[in-house]
Amino acid sequence: MNDLNDLIGLPWGFGLGQTDCLRLAIAAQKTYGRDIPLTWDYTPENYEARTRDIRLELEKIADKITVPEPGAVILFDFAPVCHLGTFVSQTHFLHIPRGGASRLTRWSVPYQKRTIGIYRITEVPLW
Repeated sequence: MNDLNDLIGLPWGFGLGQTDCLRLAIAAQKTYGRDIPLTWDYTPENYEARTRDIRLELEKIADKITVPEPGAVILFDFAPVCHLGTFVSQTHFLHIPRGGASRLTRWSVPYQKRTIGIYRITEVPLW
């Protein structure tokens, strides 16, 4: 996939043709020329627990930034899980809500209040 439009409308899940927020963010990074191999221990059974580790994983491969930019990854706190998105502009991000379909969403005040950080991917070691 080399077009963000190909990533809009995908159903949430772990089966064939489905995705979750981490896998969607990894696919979105490819459109920005970044390849992040998914070798991190992460399954449907440990999904909720592992989402809380995403921040630590991001800090290994990214710099925290303050202003959104296309390709930057955004991390949210939706306790008990964390949630990822990818900025496509300074005001909109691509993400997939649990149980929904992937979509572009405006980074409005409710999302800003749940934002943990915005990260620019810098290097990609194996997770």
